[in-house]
Amino acid sequence: MNNKDFFLKTLEEEAPKFRVAIDALPEDKYEHKVHERSRAAGNLAAQLGLQWKAISGIITAGAPAFNPHEMENQSKEDMLSAFDKGMAQLQKDVQEISLEDWENGDANMGDVWKDKKYHMAWGFLFDAIHHRGQLATYLRAMGAVVPSIYGPSADTQN
Repeated sequence: MNNKDFFLKTLEEEAPKFRVAIDALPEDKYEHKVHERSRAAGNLAAQLGLQWKAISGIITAGAPAFNPHEMENQSKEDMLSAFDKGMAQLQKDVQEISLEDWENGDANMGDVWKDKKYHMAWGFLFDAIHHRGQLATYLRAMGAVVPSIYGPSADTQN
């Protein structure tokens, strides 16, 4: 299995875990923060809805397609819809990119990060996994049910 195929397989395995994490956020707790300097739970969930669009931009155009203003004022329905649409498009984009472009195409985030497309795509996926874990800790702190992500959580065990 090559790196591109492994990335696609990883997306397919991780997608439902992202979706349940977003869906677990109570709609009346979007402003919840675990610390005054922390991001709001709704902002984290909205990012998880949109991160896939950013990775598609890396794959197709060599730069993340991400506007942070798109994370504002999102309902859970908006977040889940953006997630479903973005993940489907990303999976299509990964399937369609040539292995040559995946491995050797350049990606650029201005002065912040310049790298190969595959490396930046993995970095954005790892960032999303990090934020999913962050959201899971918020869920516990706000008294919501932490969903099963990698096996049962303490909240989902009988």
